[in-house]
Amino acid sequence: MKILKLSSLTLLSALVLVSCGASKTAVAPIASIENIALKNGPINENDLKRWSHLDILKDTIPGMSVDKAYAELIKNKKGNKVIVGVVDSGVDIEHPDLQGVIWTNAKEIPGNGIDDDNNGYIDDVHGWNFLGDINGENLEMTRIVKKGDDGSATYKKSKNRI
Repeated sequence: MKILKLSSLTLLSALVLVSCGASKTAVAPIASIENIALKNGPINENDLKRWSHLDILKDTIPGMSVDKAYAELIKNKKGNKVIVGVVDSGVDIEHPDLQGVIWTNAKEIPGNGIDDDNNGYIDDVHGWNFLGDINGENLEMTRIVKKGDDGSATYKKSKNRI
């Protein structure tokens, strides 16, 4: 079962990289999990933080081999700019990993309470909270109450919870 999971992960990683324009380097599946040297000692702090970048064959840590992909599959390749939209209950735009790469709506003036770019969303500098408002809670009951009293039990229950 472990071999199947590892082979599937290797195949999936190769397909993703190929679809991104990476080289057509073949990735050989691991013949037997028993032949892999496993980490027998404690894992250092840096490896714990970067485990997903590491490779089971090179580092003896079953990560996603991101470092190996950069070094072997896509080195010397020119990348294209990619914009990723996140649909989630919230994103910490102050997170260190997002510094310098978070999208900013240049047509919007932050905090002035005006829809500067006339797209229907006030102060949508880094996106928009479609369930509440730019600073509101991402709660379904907020959306229900905001729609107004329709006389339903759902509305009354939501109104009482806010």
